[in-house]
Amino acid sequence: MTKRALKRFTILFAYQFIAYIQGISGQTLPTVGDSFEGNGTNTTWYADQCTLQRPFPNPYPNAINPSANVLRYHDQGGQYANVRFDIPGNFPLNQHSRFRLKIYIPSNGTTGNQAPRVSLKLQNNGSTTPWSTQCEIIKSLGLNQWQEVQFDFRRDPWINLNPSSWSPLNRNDFNRVVLQINGENNNDHVLAYLDDFVYDTLGYTNVSNTLVWSDEFETNGGIDTNKWFAQTILPNGTGWYNNEIQHYTNLLSNAYTTNGALNIVARRQNHTQQGVTKTFTSARLNSKFSFRYGRIECRARIPISSGTWPAIWMLGRNVQELGAYWEQQGYASSGWPACGEIDIMEHWGSNPEIIHSSIHTPSSFGATNNTAMRRVPGAGQQFQIYSLDWQPNRLTFAINGQTLYTYLPNPRTTNNWPFDAPQYLLLNVAMLSGSTSQFQADSLQIDYIRIYQDSLDLQGPLHIRGQICYDNSTLDPMSNGKIILRQNNRWQNDTALSNHGRFGFYGLLPGEYSFIPIIQQSPGGLNASDALAVALHFAQVRSLHGLALLAADVNANGAINSNDALSIALHYSGAINSFVAGDWVYNSAPVSLNNVGLNSIIIKVLATGDVNGNYNP
Repeated sequence: MTKRALKRFTILFAYQFIAYIQGISGQTLPTVGDSFEGNGTNTTWYADQCTLQRPFPNPYPNAINPSANVLRYHDQGGQYANVRFDIPGNFPLNQHSRFRLKIYIPSNGTTGNQAPRVSLKLQNNGSTTPWSTQCEIIKSLGLNQWQEVQFDFRRDPWINLNPSSWSPLNRNDFNRVVLQINGENNNDHVLAYLDDFVYDTLGYTNVSNTLVWSDEFETNGGIDTNKWFAQTILPNGTGWYNNEIQHYTNLLSNAYTTNGALNIVARRQNHTQQGVTKTFTSARLNSKFSFRYGRIECRARIPISSGTWPAIWMLGRNVQELGAYWEQQGYASSGWPACGEIDIMEHWGSNPEIIHSSIHTPSSFGATNNTAMRRVPGAGQQFQIYSLDWQPNRLTFAINGQTLYTYLPNPRTTNNWPFDAPQYLLLNVAMLSGSTSQFQADSLQIDYIRIYQDSLDLQGPLHIRGQICYDNSTLDPMSNGKIILRQNNRWQNDTALSNHGRFGFYGLLPGEYSFIPIIQQSPGGLNASDALAVALHFAQVRSLHGLALLAADVNANGAINSNDALSIALHYSGAINSFVAGDWVYNSAPVSLNNVGLNSIIIKVLATGDVNGNYNP
């Protein structure tokens, strides 16, 4: 076996045969993968209204896919052409929701005018009509190039053929994979080559620790209109719902940032808008970011004046509400409460310091039964952290990390669980009757709001993906720690490292970014040879370069000399326990984002003093 073939064999089998046993559900994960080199686990490949050949010599080997063999897919006009395979168990998508494959479509092998695409469909092969309850993800493709495609049923937009079917993450009956190229209900011809199909049970975590969107409100002035939309149109022509008596405006006096916080201010103020005059003004902000599942954290101080009604909450992106941001983007398709409403924090000034978290669905809305409350002393004077963990089967609300309420309907139905579709955030302070004559203004102050999700392959306008490795001969990944992202010398966000030291930042704006790795494991690798290497460098016998040069300056005085060599020797002997320079050094060259994201950033770290890089983490 050649070195290249051995490497491919090793990598593929790491995907295929290393599986987590006794996962969250106690179910053994299926091992699914095929490199078409004769070592795959998929033995039931079947062609429907097309032909398949496997193995087939790779006609377009290159650096992306140097494989010797692939699967040849040839649709010669079949109306529903596809290839598929079955597995003996079921896919536990609530644990691992991602599939990968490589594909090549030569331009001279297609007919018709459809844009190239590939769909992955999951079906239940035990059904007499397995397609009737299928779930599908469609991905666009390029021509004349090998490309890796990922299908993530947690993150990607999926399509249920039967709209009443559950979210794929809430199902445990999928045991068939169907691959279809350039759609169905057509007689176009398609020639394609597939390779390295795998059900990805590695390199993925379902812990919400990747920050995908946030606002830290660090600038002074108006709201960031790239992130927020001021909703102002009266939805019924004369007023707002729930007997609210304010106008929502886009005035700076009602929503502004200062001293690192957003202020949404309700004011006693005569204001005419849309031909209607009201005696109070305030602001209602819609996020221009929508998402499905994740963790939302908001650090806020609430108004407690009588008559105020502040809220941090969410609505389905599909809500039909005149003037809402997503309605104006063409997403409106469902009324309230069918769209679903999640109230992370609500407070009525008539009942000071009592915080509510609630759910509104077709099964219970308005004065909903799905609610909980807690007295939070000082909520009007000090900032508190309000959070929601939104999973495919439950909603968990917390205040300062202490769970307030868990919504876990069983069984879930379309009436009590409309929460498998994207939602967006709303921030507002409404006014109700009951304010005193002394009331002039009160505000909801928000220090930050952050949304975390659980995949390192999240999509965003701009992104940075990378890996932290130890600067030794094998570039071992460093998986215990986190990385901080900074822009213009300010904290932007941070994320924990996943398996193999990988990290990702998404939804970024253009600009220059730098990184600070925080390694949360003990350094090692120091020995007498490190002290000797520093001494030889000082004596100008043999020079150190790169990170080794930084690691040599253990006393952090900006120079490499015999004192550094002595300190390394003393550390190695146990006479001293730490270096002035700290435990780790790293390379942190800034990167610039313009109109494209960056992949495969490698950040190298080295234990201080380990100048020969012989530590194996």
